[in-house]
Amino acid sequence: MSALAVWTFADTGGARWLERLLAEGIAGDVAVTDGAVVTWASGRASAQVRELQGVARMANLGSSFWGMLFGIVVSGPELAAMGGSERALDGALGGVGVDQATLVTLRRRLQAGGSALAVICDAAVASGIDTMRANADRAVTPDRCETTTRALSVDHENALRRVFAS
Repeated sequence: MSALAVWTFADTGGARWLERLLAEGIAGDVAVTDGAVVTWASGRASAQVRELQGVARMANLGSSFWGMLFGIVVSGPELAAMGGSERALDGALGGVGVDQATLVTLRRRLQAGGSALAVICDAAVASGIDTMRANADRAVTPDRCETTTRALSVDHENALRRVFAS
């Protein structure tokens, strides 16, 4: 079974640290469907999203999926405060397996001044990455890291490819 796995960090360098560990093969030969790195500098209204680098990707969902996902996470509350409906935004990705509870959790964990690394991969790969991260040298491990995982069905993954693959 596949999963959307997101590791959020309290600092902007945390996601780059995890990306470097994955690229160096510390977790073994990791292949993911796709992935992204998000950095949200303090004082900035929005986060910067880019594709995961140095890790084998089996598909390319492109920046549209990752930009939409993290745009909803970062901007949803502000848009709702301006008279929009945060709940409507939270339902926008339900058809591809990203439910409201996942978005609310990510919104709580990814804050200005922080970063995130997100992948779509086999659930066992996500678990292996999490174990590797937890066992990394404490001297260089970013202080706070939280993992959010959402199981994706075959239908969800097919919908992701159909809608977002470039």
